[in-house]
Amino acid sequence: MPPPRPTAWEVSFPDEVVQEAPPSSNSVRISQATGNSHAPSSLKRKSVVVDGDGVFREQQRSAKRSARLPAAQYRLPSGIIQETAQYKAPGEEEAELDSERGTTIRVLYNFCVFETTSTPRNEFVSLDALETAESDRRFAAAGVVLLNDEDEEDYGQEDGADDVEENEREQVLLSDISLCAFDYANDLPIFIETKFATYELRGPSTRYQPFYKDFSDPRYLARSVIMTALARPRESLKEFRKASPQFTNEDLQESITYIREALEERDKANLSSRAILKELFSSIPAFDRRHRTRPCGRMNLNLQRSPLASRDLAVLKAETQTHVTPMVAQLARGYFEETLQVLGAKPIFPTQSEIETQRASALRFLKQCIARARQQEKRPQVSFARVHRGDNYAEEATIGGVVYKTGDFVCVRKGTYGNVPAPVLPVDLPPEAQLADYFWFARIIYFHIDSQHVHLQWLEHGSQIILQEMAHPQELFITMLCEDQPIRFISGKLSVVFPEQGKQLPKEKYFVRQVYNEHDISCTAMNETEMNRTFAQSPPNNCLPCNRTDAHNLNADWTILSEHAEDGENIPNAGVAYRSHRYHQHDFFLYNGDNGAAQIGYLERFRASKRRMALPKVRFTRVGRIGDLKGVDVGELTGNEYPERHVFLTDETAEVALIEMIRPIHVYSRDFFEDEAELKRWVNYSPYNFYCTYRLPSISTESWPQRVSVSDDKLYICRFCTSALYEETDLEEAFDAAEHMEGETQCLDLFGGTGAFSHAFAEGSRGLLKPTHLIEISPSAARTAQKNSPNLITYCQDANIVLRYLVKSKAGHDVEVPLQLWDDKTPIPTGDHLEPGKVRAIFAGLPCQSHSGLNMFRKAEDRKSNLILTAVSYVDFFRPSFFFLENVPGFLKYNLLAQQASRYRTEGGIEMGGLKLLLRALIDMGYQWRFSLLQAGNYGSPQNRVRFFLVAAKIGRPLPKMPQPTHDFEITNHLRVQLPYNHKPRIAPIRTSRGRAPHASVSIQDAIGDLKVFDWKHPDKKNTSTDLKKLINERKRADIAALECDYKSAHCGFEGDAGYGHKPWTSFQRQARERATQDIQHYTRCLLPKTVERVLNIPIRAGADFRDLPPHLTEWQFFNPLSAVGRNKFRGGLYGRLDADGYFPTTVTNMHPTAKQSRVLHPTCMRMVTVRELARSQGFPDWFCFVSVNDNVVTLHRQIGNAVPWQVSQALGRELRAVMFEEWKQKRPVSGEDVVMRDARDAD
Repeated sequence: MPPPRPTAWEVSFPDEVVQEAPPSSNSVRISQATGNSHAPSSLKRKSVVVDGDGVFREQQRSAKRSARLPAAQYRLPSGIIQETAQYKAPGEEEAELDSERGTTIRVLYNFCVFETTSTPRNEFVSLDALETAESDRRFAAAGVVLLNDEDEEDYGQEDGADDVEENEREQVLLSDISLCAFDYANDLPIFIETKFATYELRGPSTRYQPFYKDFSDPRYLARSVIMTALARPRESLKEFRKASPQFTNEDLQESITYIREALEERDKANLSSRAILKELFSSIPAFDRRHRTRPCGRMNLNLQRSPLASRDLAVLKAETQTHVTPMVAQLARGYFEETLQVLGAKPIFPTQSEIETQRASALRFLKQCIARARQQEKRPQVSFARVHRGDNYAEEATIGGVVYKTGDFVCVRKGTYGNVPAPVLPVDLPPEAQLADYFWFARIIYFHIDSQHVHLQWLEHGSQIILQEMAHPQELFITMLCEDQPIRFISGKLSVVFPEQGKQLPKEKYFVRQVYNEHDISCTAMNETEMNRTFAQSPPNNCLPCNRTDAHNLNADWTILSEHAEDGENIPNAGVAYRSHRYHQHDFFLYNGDNGAAQIGYLERFRASKRRMALPKVRFTRVGRIGDLKGVDVGELTGNEYPERHVFLTDETAEVALIEMIRPIHVYSRDFFEDEAELKRWVNYSPYNFYCTYRLPSISTESWPQRVSVSDDKLYICRFCTSALYEETDLEEAFDAAEHMEGETQCLDLFGGTGAFSHAFAEGSRGLLKPTHLIEISPSAARTAQKNSPNLITYCQDANIVLRYLVKSKAGHDVEVPLQLWDDKTPIPTGDHLEPGKVRAIFAGLPCQSHSGLNMFRKAEDRKSNLILTAVSYVDFFRPSFFFLENVPGFLKYNLLAQQASRYRTEGGIEMGGLKLLLRALIDMGYQWRFSLLQAGNYGSPQNRVRFFLVAAKIGRPLPKMPQPTHDFEITNHLRVQLPYNHKPRIAPIRTSRGRAPHASVSIQDAIGDLKVFDWKHPDKKNTSTDLKKLINERKRADIAALECDYKSAHCGFEGDAGYGHKPWTSFQRQARERATQDIQHYTRCLLPKTVERVLNIPIRAGADFRDLPPHLTEWQFFNPLSAVGRNKFRGGLYGRLDADGYFPTTVTNMHPTAKQSRVLHPTCMRMVTVRELARSQGFPDWFCFVSVNDNVVTLHRQIGNAVPWQVSQALGRELRAVMFEEWKQKRPVSGEDVVMRDARDAD
């Protein structure tokens, strides 16, 4: 049977369903159609009564089952835990019970079911056996036990620098199990129960999977048919099968028994007249029928705590099929098990004959090149023509009878590269041999006559760069690398073309479309004008890589500046240019520090070295930051609105070598700004803008009392830089006006969540890219995005369904308008559609859990990963100017066609296959790209969070750079990307050296210190220790409120316009409070009394955790060596207290004292962190409010944990603005040059 399609539920919360079960695309929510869903019912042993005509059919079914279910036994692993009344799952609380039956609801993952009374013992059985077996047979199950609200999403989000590898989860043995009734009318999981608890089954083990599918497949199909009949009475069997092409006649025949069984229930009896069922019954032989006795429900599970009770999670269970455009379908062919739904014409694939013909031609040319390489191992006869410059350079050479000219593309025999040895030329070619395996590719620039060498510009074959096996077999990439090689190494001439974008690619020729740069892992458009202009020069000036290298070296060297004054006067020796920066007297600048932010200086003068050509030194005044003054109460200081940008001059002077200088910065006196609004604009304009109010005797805190004011007329500023800054500001106004006249007006936030990615990006770009449309499947997140951006056109629906609607409606098809999932009534917006040609940018924050390196749920063919195909299809359909994608670092390790190596690990397959497919698709669509890992802490977020980002720009538009750090951060070693080819180079496009960023890192206290402090009230004061009572009384006298944390309440804390603890004392706090908030949401989730008591007993000390609890508050997992905590050697973290001077660990979707991310206790308050404090950890401003349609704090946690940090998005937006502004300036007419450069040798 073809593989099943992934569900949206599986995509975002995959552990909420059985992963290997094949649901149907027609599965819909029917809560309003059928009333309240009933809970699973424990199933009694059943007898099977088969009609006389059905005996043979039943025998056939049994025979098939025996054939497809080979005998297998379960072997109990050492250390397996036997379920008892005392057992508790990791993080489980005492009250997680069904209120009527007192039954604990848990999850069994990676499970198997077996018979304990069988011979041989512990033989695997299908769940059918639990329904039909005799009463003397006994069954058991084993697997990993999870909480019923623990999901894979948390593991995906935690794939970051602060993760620690953990051992396998504890294996638990469940004895004497029984099966709960299968619900055919509601999307509920399959349940089993023991006398101690009820278990939802999720994801069978690899070995048990065929046994589980034997039970689940026909029932899931039966459920899909019944739910279709309930939701769409007129839908025919033909329509159902068209939407679900993976189901065969045999599948439907197998499911008919269960459909009939379900219809015997009185509340569904009227369904037999529905179109799909009438057709189905008429097409299936009437004798294929079994009568089964279904018991009435005897158990009413309370699912209020379960994710099934959450609408945000329940809507994700509606099944979806991955929809793709024809181009994406063509690229994805053979790499995914899922049957993809193609929107448009069927892709045309080359015939086998065409493939073989092309392959034979390539092998013939390879053999010719090898033969020529062998012939030229001895010195070949060479003659030159078109000679230049004293007969030393030539543009033409005849080598072994073959004429080669400047501009020809050639293949060159490979030599040793790094630690990769030169390949041996084979005598007998292997059938899979390629030219790129034995030869390099190059373009002839010119010939050296005297040395018998050729100067080459290198090209890379797609298979030799990151694309590897995903590359087009005939595509080459230009590089900016050149080299001299012996002429005899040339082994053949290549036919290479430069195809126009959108034109058909040649079948027999190599072609070049872009430039590849390994140093920053980018693929960019060719500058044909520059290439042609350079190539028109005479040798050796016709080499573009050489010219660029010379220009780079010139910028890297130092030169003395001559400037033009405003009156036109030429001023010699006005300053120094170094590494693309200009320095003048009275400039402020950054220079290298140690750990922490860069140091700041105020340039007084240059001191030339006595040695010729040696770098000069700089005499400067030391400058300090107000925010660095420890022990000084600057909270109420006038003019200290932005302490991290507020600097002070000193009377101390020092000297620094020019090589230690990083870049100039801009500093004005505080009284230069008319009001706070103007200062705010100045600070927000650039991370390199500061202001000054005081001068102190020294940089030390002790000199603070001797400070004196620095007025605008006494702070001398470089006139050249000031003039340039004013000119730049005027140009930006003209630039903004021009950009707003562009035809592209739409921006789409795909998988948008709360819309934070695109909203913060718009702030960083200062309005260049404003989100206009958002697609998000979760009702609460969609409502959040809509609340914070009222003009945002929001589609609360599955991205695949929306894509299908947009494509088909654009093509003129009569297509049903999907409904908003927040009410299942309102159609998605149909006016102001997204239109190809009008979309400027697409943002995609892909669901990331399947790519997490630490994901215990990881599967080899995890169909949730297929959403990358949906994202690329949106790009293909709309062809925006820009595309931005975010994911966890594990996306770099997403291998296609991987195999399941062990319970939690995959191996093999196409290394980095997901990324390679994405990059190949972007190249084919005409996009430039670059990618990198970014650390949120490097951009002003108070959090350790590493994420993968890719930026792409259509050829013809500028490609933004990756933002370099603006904030120092102590973790520096997690941003290197290891490429999969050659010697596995590790590339670091982001510079993370300490002491170079303009700002210090933002601490937890910096981020949340102004929010109101409060504690949780002790739930049982009688059992409070003397020391704890004393502490509580002390905090009461300090006016710290103690609020009751009632687990029956929605939340505990402050809401609405509750105010703050004090005025903002840091730049972060002020920026968070720039706009008034409607709802501060400064409240925590409510936990059980025992959990609250444990939290109150954790010492108020950074790093304190469960190991500091008194003995009477310990849990089973705290001391049992077989528990998850024990297997991790009792590593700390549970009930962990944060460090006020440190940073938040990666903010995830499940924040709880016993969750995987359990370091959640406030640094100085006796409680866990609030919603607003978590939002601050992600950089959200306070005006940004979160919505939960079910009034659940955990829902708000999910929205926050899924978001892209605000400051990272802003940094990306700044880079887009910068590159677009530079492009605009280059295109406008320039009247003349302002700077005249002199060579450094003229300095003396």
